[in-house]
Amino acid sequence: MQALELASMPLEWVFGRGDESFIVLSSRIRLARNLAKFPFPWKCDKDSLVEIENLILDKVSTSYMLRNSRALKLEQMDKISRMVLVENHLISPNFAQGEDVGRAVVFDDRGIVSLMLNEEDHLRIQVFLGGLQLHDAWHVAKKVDSELESLDYAFNCERGYLSTCPTNTGTGLRASVMLHIPGIVALGHMGQIVRECNRVGLTVRGMYGEGTPPGGSLFQISNQITLGLAEEELVEKVNSIALGVVEQEHFARERLIKQKGIDFADKVWRSLGIVSCARKLSMKEAMELLSKVRMGTEMKILPEISSGELNRLILDAQAGHVMALSGSGEGKGNRRNDIRYVEAKRAEILRDRLFKFLQHN
Repeated sequence: MQALELASMPLEWVFGRGDESFIVLSSRIRLARNLAKFPFPWKCDKDSLVEIENLILDKVSTSYMLRNSRALKLEQMDKISRMVLVENHLISPNFAQGEDVGRAVVFDDRGIVSLMLNEEDHLRIQVFLGGLQLHDAWHVAKKVDSELESLDYAFNCERGYLSTCPTNTGTGLRASVMLHIPGIVALGHMGQIVRECNRVGLTVRGMYGEGTPPGGSLFQISNQITLGLAEEELVEKVNSIALGVVEQEHFARERLIKQKGIDFADKVWRSLGIVSCARKLSMKEAMELLSKVRMGTEMKILPEISSGELNRLILDAQAGHVMALSGSGEGKGNRRNDIRYVEAKRAEILRDRLFKFLQHN
């Protein structure tokens, strides 16, 4: 599977069909599981990693929930393909940069369910849906987990599911939402959100999770620990906090338009103008401009652009997608490492997409 095909996947979360989809880009449930008869991946030799990989892939082949899935081995993927999979949220940044042997990703044809084999744990089950749909994502994840549990998971009656990382021991469940909250950021209230999340046992991270910086006012909120609460309670806790942040974001946007009026509208329109005309855009600048465009279109300051179309703009602005969609690195010398070339192609992609959207409005 080539990078271009991966970059063109019809991802379910990108369509933005869930509740509050302008502010909540996606909902994710992730389950960490390990096989009882093997050491954790970091202690496994290469033969054991391959054996684990084969055991899981054999089980996947009999799964009803994964009947339309495909498996890609890390050793068979080039750098751009790995970048695209990270940007699609099908694998983690750490997984993309890890050792190749015995590591694979499995995903369905809409990117709803994906599995990482031999990342930090033997098996990571992920379910991604658009908008605020955490409960629906948990329902799907539970079904997939039930189909695979005959792999004989490492489980302790007192501690629950065992994991490489102590914070994943217990239910092994991480529930997270990706939020676009530029109003809160503009008013300087992000610190308050972080403190409130920490107080109730949640954490705030960048777009691609732990260790990644925020960009374009996009943040992930997820539970910090998985022990002590039932799965449904963890899901409801993150869902409840997400609804509270959404409410605060709506309030922040109302304050911005009341306080700044024409200056605020002017900034939003200028952002649309720059994206529509720029010949070169860095990743950081593109994300900041698209953030203002997204906020402006939801507030009806700008022409209507659907949340799904805006999600696709954000995704296609990512470095891996830019290189895949423009054919960078395929017989073009060192263009994949030429920042100016990538920035020019990013601007071209966004210009073309916005022109098509705006033509219909």
